[in-house]
Amino acid sequence: MRILSDWFNLAKIARSGQCFRWRAVGEGIYEIPAFGRTLVVRQISNDCIEADCGEQDWLLIWSRYFDMDTDYDAYARAVDPSDKYLTAAAAAARGLRMLRQDFWETTASFIVSQNNNIPRISGILNRLCDLCGGFPDPQGVLAIDQDALARCGLGYRLAYIRAAAERFISERPEMFIHNYDYKLSREYLMSIHGVGPKVADCICLYGLGHRDAFPRDVWVRRIENDQYGGKFPQEKYEGYAGVLQLFMFWYERNRDL
Repeated sequence: MRILSDWFNLAKIARSGQCFRWRAVGEGIYEIPAFGRTLVVRQISNDCIEADCGEQDWLLIWSRYFDMDTDYDAYARAVDPSDKYLTAAAAAARGLRMLRQDFWETTASFIVSQNNNIPRISGILNRLCDLCGGFPDPQGVLAIDQDALARCGLGYRLAYIRAAAERFISERPEMFIHNYDYKLSREYLMSIHGVGPKVADCICLYGLGHRDAFPRDVWVRRIENDQYGGKFPQEKYEGYAGVLQLFMFWYERNRDL
């Protein structure tokens, strides 16, 4: 089926650092694994994509995944026009949507992201999926031979992944954390061994949809230091500062391409 939207750019989403398992399979064509399924999507034009699924699957699964109910143009219009950097970032990032991803996969993926670059993160996660026949649930992580897991390239992160899996099995946070506000979600996530502020904020933003979350990696800290005297004014954009962070992150990494 075809979906019309003037704010939907697959290539920008693929390079945005929020997802690690999309695979380009042709010009403007991506295979997207999520929720135990794989969707093939193609960019037809600047305002149209084609999805290889039926209307029911689109409405029940993929529309939510791509956050189609949100007006991203409204976020761009809300930027203070006197902020030239953020205005440029929002304009350049046009078409970039924030994905609503599986909570466990997002947690595990961003634990893997620690002190890592995107190609290496993708490689580790793809090897893990090859080993398990798909993204492993918490029980699957603990059932895999530890030496086999180590060969995926997890390094010291292996202990953190296992610790998170044990917490998900014993406490089942997916049953209650979606009812938490951002601060409580962040606090819970940081109680998991190996999850620090940046990883917790990434999980809050991309796995729980808390748009107040503002992950600070080396790119964002560089932006804050160069453009904002060390601190982005989150209070000016209450409720959606994390979306603007995504725009800035994409812009900083891609504006010279």
